[in-house]
This record gives sequence, C-alpha cells and structure tokens, in this order.
Amino acid sequence: MTQGTNDKPAAPIRRKPLAGAFGKIRIGSETVQLLVLAVILFMFFSIIVEKFLTVRSITSMGFQMPELGVLTLAMMLSIYTGGINLSVNATSNLAAVLAGFFMVRYIPKDAAGAVVTLYLAVAFLIAIAVGWVCGVINGLLIGYVGVPPILATLATMTLYTGISVGLTGGATVTGFPTQLSVIGAQTILGIPIPFLIFVGFTILTYILLDRTSFGFKMRLLGSNPVAAEFSGINNRAIIMGAYMYGGILSAVTGILIMGRTMSAAYEYGATTYVLLTILICVLANVNPGMGRVIDVFIAVVILQILSTGFQMALSGVRGSTFFKDFAWGVLLVLVFIANYFIRGRRAQSS
Repeated sequence: MTQGTNDKPAAPIRRKPLAGAFGKIRIGSETVQLLVLAVILFMFFSIIVEKFLTVRSITSMGFQMPELGVLTLAMMLSIYTGGINLSVNATSNLAAVLAGFFMVRYIPKDAAGAVVTLYLAVAFLIAIAVGWVCGVINGLLIGYVGVPPILATLATMTLYTGISVGLTGGATVTGFPTQLSVIGAQTILGIPIPFLIFVGFTILTYILLDRTSFGFKMRLLGSNPVAAEFSGINNRAIIMGAYMYGGILSAVTGILIMGRTMSAAYEYGATTYVLLTILICVLANVNPGMGRVIDVFIAVVILQILSTGFQMALSGVRGSTFFKDFAWGVLLVLVFIANYFIRGRRAQSS
C-alpha cells in the first residue's frame, strides 16, 4: 500500500543513551536526612571537642569504620532478602583464624619480601574461601532445608565460634609478617587503605543490587517471596547467592581486622558487632526488598562519628565506654520514632 497524502510520516525512533554501570543515582529523602544528621553530628563534635576536626582524628576514623562497614554490607544482604545473618562476625573471626594459622605455620621466618607477599595472597584466598563456605552452609540451611534465617544463623554462629575456639584454645593468634600491616595501617595519598577497600565493596554491592538482574530478583524475593516464585525466580538460588556474597564480605572484614590488630581471635567484636550491623541497617532503613547501599555507607559514617566523638569528649571520664553504648541505643530509639512519624505522614498524603 502507498502512503496517503494525509498520513503523517512516522516519528523517528529516539534511543536513550546507554546508561553506565551507575546510571542515574537517585537521592531519596532518607539519604538527605542521613546526610543532614551526619553533618550536624560532625559540626557538633567539632565544636565541643578541640581535637576532633584534625587530620589525625579523621584518618583514625578512616581506619576504624571499614571493618564494621563491610560487615554491615553482609548483614544488609540477608535483611534485603527477608532474612537475617547472626553469623557474620563469627564467619569473620573464623576466616581470620584459619588464615592466621596458615601464615604462622607456613611462612618462613627468613623469607624474602616477594615470597611473603605470595604467602599473604594465599592466606587471603584461604580467608575468602572460608567465608564462601560459611555462606554456602547458611544458604543451604535457609534456602534448601527451610530453616528460618534467625535460627539457622544462630546455629552457624555457634558452630563457627566453636570451631575458632577449638582451633585456638581460646588464645589469640599472633606472629604475622609485618607486610600484613600494609592493609590495616597504611594510606594511599593520605587515604587509609581499609577505607578505600570499604568504598570499593560499597560500589560493588551497589552495582549488584541496583544494576543487575540478580539484585532485582533479590528485591522481589524480599518484598514478596511468593510472587517471586510464581514469576519464575529461583528463590533458593537467590538466597544462596546472597549468603555466599555475605560470607565473602565477612571474610574481608576478618582480613581488615588482622591487618589493623596484627592478630586473630575468636572473640573479636563478638559482643557488639552483630548488634551494631543491625543498628546501622535500621538507621539506613533497610527492610526486606528495600534499602540503599549509599544510606548504609552514610549510617556507618554516622556511627563512627558518634563513637569517636564521645570517646574523645569523655576521655578520662569513668564509665565513658558505657555512655557510648547508651548513645547508640538512644539513636536507635530516635530512628524508630522518626520512621513512625514519616510513615504516618506518607499514609496521610496518600
């Protein structure tokens, strides 16, 4: 058929430019609120604590926050899929202990620098492999056996801690080569290496959750597992993948701890780290199928500002460490109250 004189020519097809790995990063209201809170706290402690706003203090925070930050990313993944992972810290310590045993027993005392570097690389691979295996066990119990996440990871937390205690006899593993301290105590252009590692895994996790089909399936699984299953998503495989990656992140945390403390122990962070990762996820408004990696990053910064600020402000005061825990609890309560009113406003507006 020929085109009539009254027919309009077909509009040219306009193609949108291809987005990169990051695409358009949208800043939500929660992100703005966290940024404002971080700025307020930073200014507050800068005013009341003389040495807070110094290069030394900021660099120290850059060395401390990555351990908890990377571990929180592991916790975020489990919550994102509708579960929880109480074994993140136990996985971290077990990975560090086994990698530490390898270094102590197999690195020759008179080895050259290049040889030591090679052994360190093998030790890091051992730690990553241990974290991966721990993640696989969690994924099998939760995704395939059907054990509730809180019970499964409570059991594996006890298992991994028991293995660490059995291997070490309750003692701390030490005697690592000095080259290991490069990870935990050195800087690049004034930026702590652990902080750069934290930023790297934050970006990697953001790409995974927001720019891949795997992240979309995780979001759907966390939001509505029944709908995800009926849409053809393999829920078991997604759960397995989330906990495997979480195990690897936990192992990276163990490496960072070894590099900073030059030691490995079963009890490192056992009393606080799991609770703090949950606190950060709550502060960042991470829920099943919901949550932003950038919010988690900012929440880690907020918690570190609180920790360092109160530690410096109350230096020499009896019971100052307990007040820091009190401040974290107050912050958590305030977040719950704020979220309650925000949800109420949104319900009224809708």
